[in-house]
Amino acid sequence: MGSNFRVLGAGVWGLAFSDYLLELNHNVEVFCRDVDTCNKKLNDLDLSNLSNKDIKQLDRLDDYKASDAINIIATNSKGFDALIAKHLNYFHEAKQLVSLTKGFDHESGLLFSEKIEAIFGVNLKYGLISGPSFAKDLSIRKKMSVSFASNDKQLTDVMIKSTKSSHFEMIATSHIYHIEIAGIIKNIAAIICAMVDNYFGKGKYTNSIIKKACDETWQMSHEKLHILPFEDDSDEKNFNEYLSKEREKIITSPGYIGDMILTCKQDQSRNYQFGNLISQSDISVEQAKKDIGTVEGYECCISLVENSLLKQGELTNLLYKIIKCESGGRKKLLENFLQA
Repeated sequence: MGSNFRVLGAGVWGLAFSDYLLELNHNVEVFCRDVDTCNKKLNDLDLSNLSNKDIKQLDRLDDYKASDAINIIATNSKGFDALIAKHLNYFHEAKQLVSLTKGFDHESGLLFSEKIEAIFGVNLKYGLISGPSFAKDLSIRKKMSVSFASNDKQLTDVMIKSTKSSHFEMIATSHIYHIEIAGIIKNIAAIICAMVDNYFGKGKYTNSIIKKACDETWQMSHEKLHILPFEDDSDEKNFNEYLSKEREKIITSPGYIGDMILTCKQDQSRNYQFGNLISQSDISVEQAKKDIGTVEGYECCISLVENSLLKQGELTNLLYKIIKCESGGRKKLLENFLQA
């Protein structure tokens, strides 16, 4: 017997994941803010299991019992907080919440896992799906592995068991901060990679930028974790030793370096496309945003610098300077960065 899933605010990845869950004989309901737009995306993806009858109006979400399903949020990062705020009573009744959305709350500066805990405490089990995947790849059954990050073992076990197939698997990790922050930094890195590819040659500096992105993620995660209270110095020492032993496993997980490699090297990414556009001297950042649509790397970079307690690294600060400078100064900023 299949599990019950509700996919909320579905974009193309949410639709593809919904289709995949239906393929595995789960019960799936999809809720979209704009049903007509959702149906158009559905037709563009050419999915084999999901149909228009499975898609409902998001405004009707409060008519349903939240505890009846595993709820999956599939909005952009700015839509995450708006969805929770609009349907607060619904989520107060929910037992399990999974996010396909990577980023953080742009208003409070909190990571989504922190935001959920701040509002709902430990009563709402939370997990994050992240890894090297495109919606089209899942729909054509391309073999892929993603990370499932959660501190709740029961939710982790349910998600891994209910989604496993011959071409898709989730790898469990409890290091949710690392996966969340990696999901932010990889989009920033992808914008920079595209610009560097255009200015200095395709792939010439990509691997070094990915390495910097991994290091930046690790440092931000490390500092984030050390905000947590320790009872004494020995507890902190033991924790540092544990993280050191876990470092390679964390960094090489699908939701960490795997996602960075895919996003930084593939021009399917909106972030890469945005970087490609703003490397052209005759286009403004505002026009590039208008042409591409939602660009998570841009949105998160601005909020990280202006509205977050997370300590920014060199890639984040570099992109912020690029966004704020005149178009003619972008290449010079990158030249200085690459020579450093």
